[in-house]
Amino acid sequence: MKTVVMVFLVASVCIQSATSSKLNVRKKRAWIVDSLTMEEEHPGPFPYKLGDLNIEKKVIEEYSIHGQGIDKDPKGILSVDRNGSVYAHGKVDYEEYKRLRITLSKKHTIVAVVIDILDLNDHAPVFNRDVYEIAVDEATQQGKPLVTVLATDNDHPGTANAQFTLRIVSVSPSPSSAHFFIQQRKGEQAGTISFKGYLDYEEAQKYTILVEAKDHGEKMQLSSTSTVILNLIDKHDHPSELTGKAKDASDSLDLKMMKQVGVMERLQSGPMLEANKLTMCLSEETADITALSPVLYSPPLHFQLTGDVQGKWRLQSNYGPSVRLIKESSVRAGDHEVTLKISDSQGQQSVQTLSLRVCDCQLSADCKDPAKQMNVFAVAIIILSIPVLLGILWMVYCQIRAKKCGKHQMNSVEDSKLFLSPDTHSIETC
Repeated sequence: MKTVVMVFLVASVCIQSATSSKLNVRKKRAWIVDSLTMEEEHPGPFPYKLGDLNIEKKVIEEYSIHGQGIDKDPKGILSVDRNGSVYAHGKVDYEEYKRLRITLSKKHTIVAVVIDILDLNDHAPVFNRDVYEIAVDEATQQGKPLVTVLATDNDHPGTANAQFTLRIVSVSPSPSSAHFFIQQRKGEQAGTISFKGYLDYEEAQKYTILVEAKDHGEKMQLSSTSTVILNLIDKHDHPSELTGKAKDASDSLDLKMMKQVGVMERLQSGPMLEANKLTMCLSEETADITALSPVLYSPPLHFQLTGDVQGKWRLQSNYGPSVRLIKESSVRAGDHEVTLKISDSQGQQSVQTLSLRVCDCQLSADCKDPAKQMNVFAVAIIILSIPVLLGILWMVYCQIRAKKCGKHQMNSVEDSKLFLSPDTHSIETC
C-alpha cells in the first residue's frame, strides 16, 4: 500500500511539473512596442536617430536583438543602443524594402519593432508619348475634346508622390480667337484638351501645345512634359475672296477645296483602307493592309477582324498605320472577303470590307497581275470571236446572194415566155 501511495505521489509531482512547464511556454508572447519610420534614400549624415523604444533602459542589455537591418538583409543598417534608441547607418531603397522588422527577445518575452520605409519622391510622372499629333477641322465646335494625353508615376500608389496634375504650359503661336485648356478628373492619370472660342486657319495652320505633368511631392516635386501638335484643316469659309482673281489661282483653290472636302469625308467616315482589293498567291502566308492617310487621324490606329475568320485569317498585330494579315492553311484558292473595323484613339472608326483573291501562282504566272490577266482575257475573246464573226458574215452573204438569185430567176422566166426560141430547152439557174 505504501508503495502504491509513493508511486501516486511521484506521478502527481511529474504531471504537475510538466503542466507548469507547458504553462511557462505559453507565457511566451510577442507584441509591437513601437512603430518607427525611416525615409527612403536618406542622405545622412550617418548614423542618425530614428526614435526610442518603449522599454526600460535598465534591462535593454538583457535582450537579444535580431532581424532585418541587424543580422538579416539589409545587414548593418540598424542598431539599438543600451538606452533603447534606434539608429540608421545607411540608405534603404523603398522599391526593395517597404518595411523592416527587428525583434528583441528575453526568456519568454519577444518584443517586435516595425520600421516603415517612407517612399521618397524619386519618380517623375512620364507621358505615354513624347509627341501627340492630330488633324483638327477649323469648324470644330468649342468644348469638343481634341486629344487625350496620359501619364503615369511609379512612386507608391495613393501617396502625394504618385499623384500629379496636368496643365498646359504654352501654346505656340499664341491664338487670339481660341483658348486651349485641359480637363483632368481627380485621381485620374489622363487629361483631355479642348478649347473655347473658335479656330481660324487664316491665323495659324498649326498649334504646338506643351503639356506638363507635375506630382504633389511634399518635399520635392518632379515633373515632365509632352508636346501636342494640332494641324488645322481649312474649311475655306471666305469663297467671295475668289472674285476678281486670276483663273489659275481660282482653279488651284478649287482643287485645294476638293482635296479638303475629301479629307473631311474621310474624317467623318473614319479611317479607311488604302486599297480594298488584294491578290495573293496560295503559297503566300501574309499580306500587308494599309490605312489611307493615317496622319489625318489620332494614332495609333487599331485594326480588328470581324465576322467568320476563325481558323482562316488573323492579324499579326492590331496597331499601326498598317498591319499584316496572316492567311491560315485552311484557306483555299478563290475569292474571299474579310471585314475589318478600323478606329483611332479619338473614337473615329469605320468598317471596311477587303476583297481578297487567292490564286495558285504555279498554275498561272500572271495570277497576281490583274492587267496581264485582262490582256490575256481580251486576246482570248478576240480569238474566239473570229469564227463567230466569219460565220455571221457568211450567213449575211448567203442571204444577199439568195435574194439576188431569186429575182434573177423570176425575170428569166418571164423573158422566156416572150422570146423563147425553138432551140432553147432550159433557163440558166443561179
